[in-house]
Amino acid sequence: MAYELNEAQKRAAESQSRNSLVLAGAGTGKTSTIVARAHHLINSGVEPSRIQVLTFTRRSALDIQRRVSNEASSSVKKVRASTFHAWCHSLIRSNPQVFGYREWSLVDGSDQQSLFALVRGKRKRGTFPTASDLQSAYSFARNTLVSLKEAVEYKLPDFLDDFSAIAAICVEYQKRKTNGKYLDYDDLLEIVGTRLDESAGAKSAIAAQVDHLLVDEAQDTNPLQWTILLPLVDSINLFAVGD
Repeated sequence: MAYELNEAQKRAAESQSRNSLVLAGAGTGKTSTIVARAHHLINSGVEPSRIQVLTFTRRSALDIQRRVSNEASSSVKKVRASTFHAWCHSLIRSNPQVFGYREWSLVDGSDQQSLFALVRGKRKRGTFPTASDLQSAYSFARNTLVSLKEAVEYKLPDFLDDFSAIAAICVEYQKRKTNGKYLDYDDLLEIVGTRLDESAGAKSAIAAQVDHLLVDEAQDTNPLQWTILLPLVDSINLFAVGD
């Protein structure tokens, strides 16, 4: 390797455990350990395309791919690095027979907020949550696996008296999204997590593509994302690094 690892990083990167959770403080080289792990696996005979790195921003994913590629031959460029959402999107698109949702379209955060604004209607600002507020509370509920009521209590406590109207808007948002065959980013995670919980076929589909799943900044993994990771511990090799 072109860079030096300290003893703790080296021991983690070369772990022989099927599943590993590596704990490290801020600034201690967690991402370097992920990159080193990828190289260790390749040097041990793992096909680069069978390694998937998950992180939390596109920028971080591109940085990891660059660092992996710079440290070895061009074949290492086959190592894939992406966000949870991008990876789940690719799984859904490449396995429609497993996950369903053939020919559904993905909407981004701006489109999602616009749809909430449409459903919210012309309620006066200041007397009712904004479209952005509604989107935030709805997404919080889904990602933390709490009820919408709990999410509103936490995110929008000043509007608890309006909960019935807020809930109705969220139901209508979901209805219009479904009727239009749209998926938002939270749908991507929920679809994959739900299928993994219900179907052995979903686990097999992922195991057919990935042998080693490397998760950077695991402390940022939310409960919805863990519904994707935990069912895979018996199917693939999981290596997670976090604070």
